[in-house]
Amino acid sequence: MRVPALLACVGLAGALAGVGATVARAAPALQDESDPYPGVHRETWVDAAIPARLHVARIDLSSQELTLFATAEADRGQRTSQWAAGAGVQVAINGDAFAIAGFVPAGLAMGGSAAWSTTADDAASGFLRFARVGERTQAAIAPPEQVVAAADLPAGTQGVVSGRPLLVRAGQPVASFDCDDELALPCARAPRAAVAVSGDGNTLWLVVVDGWQAGSLGMTCAELAAFLDARGAHDALALDGGGAATLVVGAAGGVVSSPSDGAERTVANHLGVRYGMLDPGQLVGFVREGDVFEGPNLEGVTITLDDGRTDVTGADGFYNFAGVTPRLACVVAEKPGYRRETRCKQVLPSMVNYNSIAMFPGETPDAGPPDAAPPDAATTIDAADGADAGPGGGGDAGGGGGGDGGCRAGRSGPGDGGGASWAALVLVLVGSLWYKRTSR
Repeated sequence: MRVPALLACVGLAGALAGVGATVARAAPALQDESDPYPGVHRETWVDAAIPARLHVARIDLSSQELTLFATAEADRGQRTSQWAAGAGVQVAINGDAFAIAGFVPAGLAMGGSAAWSTTADDAASGFLRFARVGERTQAAIAPPEQVVAAADLPAGTQGVVSGRPLLVRAGQPVASFDCDDELALPCARAPRAAVAVSGDGNTLWLVVVDGWQAGSLGMTCAELAAFLDARGAHDALALDGGGAATLVVGAAGGVVSSPSDGAERTVANHLGVRYGMLDPGQLVGFVREGDVFEGPNLEGVTITLDDGRTDVTGADGFYNFAGVTPRLACVVAEKPGYRRETRCKQVLPSMVNYNSIAMFPGETPDAGPPDAAPPDAATTIDAADGADAGPGGGGDAGGGGGGDGGCRAGRSGPGDGGGASWAALVLVLVGSLWYKRTSR
């Protein structure tokens, strides 16, 4: 990460004073939010005490309408907005630190299902890996402990973007950082970029912190780690910071962050999200006591869809939501005298998707609803064909219906890649397919 002239004038030691290994927790406040695309939620956070300004894009990876992309080797060396426009993505962030000679990422890079010929993984950095599995995207962050050759990545891997350091590990913010790391300057308040993934694999965060400018000095890695942990990140990884840190949201390639140079830098690689609208689906189901096949229908059950809509079951115990975006959709069933139940289903476009619920008398246990996660596993009623046959059937058939290189790697060859002792997140699709976390 290149230190700007302003910091050089006052002296790096003075700039870093008070932001060493022990750093006060940041306390950002939400300033504004919007939903530019279904499954894409944008937020701006401000911490007036630092001061710092953060730009966040929260991505619903379960949405069939959203697809991840990473830069192919042939497309290296573009500004983030330039690459986004050419790749046809609506959300984009800069990628790994790199050597400016040849725009070679410090760690392993892959785009278009092909690894870059000039990159390799090592023990200095982690990486984000993703693939399209069935009707949705699977993504996971690999920590830097182990080294993985490109040929040994899980079959079907479509993109890899590396970075350093790791910010959140297995649901816990990283406790300490190497303050002598001249590539990442983790203990200095600086412009930052990061990517994070939730524990259930359903959510991806892209975050850029403005820095080295009026109104936003930036953040230390510890402060950014605390912010991502508070959002619910299970694993998080810093990308290239400094003047390279850039977030784009919008079909026109609009830069929503404020690059520290006053303009975008040309960087080696990028990570992007493409939105492609699909016809909505319908989410319906029966609510019955004890057993969805043979139990009595439950009337007066309030069903709340995760988009805020509600429905109340009649004498037939049936609920119905039309116009549901194709994604992993969850409903909560509540009725006095019964335990609250949560039930999720991967909604397919242009289809009636059955998601029936069994409720049980009693109080909701403190541990949470018994059917909360993982949803729709192979042992549940939605797993097999022939279940929920429709309004008359009681079963779940489901088919009815030129700039500086930002953080310079200092060499033109490969290096600083991420390791891969990591959890591959495989999530629910349809039928008997279901995903589960595994450790590699």
